[in-house]
Amino acid sequence: MAQDLILPPERPPVTLDPGADPLARLRDIHLPDAVAFWPPAPGWFAAAGLVLVVVLAAVFLEWRRRQTLAYRALRDFKAAARGGDTLAVGAAAAVLVRRVLLSRDPQAAAAAFTGDAFARFLGAGPKGVPPEIGRFLARAPYLPPGAAEAAEIDRAALIAAVRRWIRGHA
Repeated sequence: MAQDLILPPERPPVTLDPGADPLARLRDIHLPDAVAFWPPAPGWFAAAGLVLVVVLAAVFLEWRRRQTLAYRALRDFKAAARGGDTLAVGAAAAVLVRRVLLSRDPQAAAAAFTGDAFARFLGAGPKGVPPEIGRFLARAPYLPPGAAEAAEIDRAALIAAVRRWIRGHA
């Protein structure tokens, strides 16, 4: 029966040599290669695509805004209001208001209004101009240079009222 026992194979005896360096048998640590700059991860492609879509949408919306009647009318009015006296600004504004009316509706009867009817039309609604500015705009294209009526109108109030009217009606 003693012969039936299987004994493990004999191992060489472990000897500790006090003169041997146990660290000499260790191998160096091998670091992985550096992460490559290109190609980036798929998330960066998605982020770049999203940024591109947002920029293109912003450019398109700005282009559409610049095509609007209000933008073009305000640009023309800004050029007219840049120089000149109150009478010149009022005359240019009166012509521009009629152009806006005809651009919105070529059959607009309000574009043919004169005098008090035109002043009442300009003053109607929440974006209307004050009555004294409306009367001035109705008469400004027909006043002679240096008319006393132009001195009674505040230029800054005239410009603000016309800008508000264009934003509300163009």
